Amino acid sequence: MKYIQPFDPWKSSLCTCPPKYSLNPYTGCGHGCLYCYATSFIKNFYNPRPKKDFLKFVIKDLAKLPKNSLISLSNSSDPYQPLEKLYQHTQKFLKFLLGTSYRVLIITKSDLILRDIKLLTKLRCAVSITITSKTLSKKLEPGAPGYKNRLKAVKILSEAGIPVSVRLDPIIPGLNEKEILEILDEIVTYVKHITVSTYKARPDSLKRLINAFPEKKKLLEELYLEKGKRLSGAIYLPDKLRYKLIKPLYEKAKKYNLSFATCREALDKFKNPGKCDGSFLII
Repeated sequence: MKYIQPFDPWKSSLCTCPPKYSLNPYTGCGHGCLYCYATSFIKNFYNPRPKKDFLKFVIKDLAKLPKNSLISLSNSSDPYQPLEKLYQHTQKFLKFLLGTSYRVLIITKSDLILRDIKLLTKLRCAVSITITSKTLSKKLEPGAPGYKNRLKAVKILSEAGIPVSVRLDPIIPGLNEKEILEILDEIVTYVKHITVSTYKARPDSLKRLINAFPEKKKLLEELYLEKGKRLSGAIYLPDKLRYKLIKPLYEKAKKYNLSFATCREALDKFKNPGKCDGSFLII
């Protein structure tokens, strides 16, 4: 297969996602998120480009998949990044899915998804909106829609009957841990599931964060470079600190009767295998 690939083919012990496939309509992303992990392995990531002959190859790939397959859209770029306005690769793919048995999980930070809301109501789908901050998005995610736009998208999608979950991630110590708790209070009316994860540093992303927030340089270097540990190609915060950052969200979600999961945290207390990505919400 050319564009649709098995998700996590290496079967990492850190991943608790259900079996699924991955599809990225674009190579790279225009949202410019400082913390992005994909910049470490995709060349010219911040110079996004559309996949060549996208729909032609995707149709061929779909023919090879079992019925009812789950396709995650996307995992290393945003399917509703600015390029989507010009090329509509995501919209064309969703239109092709009409009348098929495939399930699709859409992961995005963009309210551009509202353009396709009528289409989404006709598909076997769920949407996961990523929200990282209320006040720092212009620095952390300079090319992505701001907090109010994403909150609006969550509300409208939910009111349209489309299953919506929210990814509250990444939690970056010293930057957004308090805001993440506030965000949970504001989205609880519209979602049934949240996914949480801490920032896993890579050399290039850590450098970008420190350049953007020089006042946090000492803290970030201490937590990641001095006290952190390497797991699966990334630098993790110490287990006790990750537990401390996640626990308040876990307890608040429990209070609100929300389904809760973490992403690649390897902390037994918060594991929810098969439900971490929110795809279980698909009807």
